[in-house]
Amino acid sequence: MKQLLLFSFMFVGLTASSQSVIQSVNSGSIIASNSSVSVGEIVVVPTSQTQSSSGIIGILTQTQLEVQHLEIGAKITVYPNPTTSTVFFQTDTNLTDEKVSVFNLSGQLISEKKITSDNALDLSELSTGMYLIQFTNKNINSFKIIKH
Repeated sequence: MKQLLLFSFMFVGLTASSQSVIQSVNSGSIIASNSSVSVGEIVVVPTSQTQSSSGIIGILTQTQLEVQHLEIGAKITVYPNPTTSTVFFQTDTNLTDEKVSVFNLSGQLISEKKITSDNALDLSELSTGMYLIQFTNKNINSFKIIKH
């Protein structure tokens, strides 16, 4: 019963608004909404903005989102996702010099690139985050990529 109750509190705590004030159980100091909280840190999300002495206890966890091979079109697969620098396209056709646009999740154009001769796309200059890759060739589907 205690485990179920703790799990319920953790779930509600993790789904709470990110703009709420968070108090660290370890130090007792108030952490502003723009402060960072590290993975594994135990935090208390107050039940109201004026009452920081009680609330929901939660532990920040990290979920690994990974797709080994993502099929983005007829017989086109992109891998690895997530990536640290380069994604490769496995296909029967050569994608060399195909133009792609890289957008952030706010829809802002980050860069425009071409697929290299080894059917690869270099993303090494991008910062960590999630991006939308869109081909100029509308026969190839757009896809999201996670960059570590």
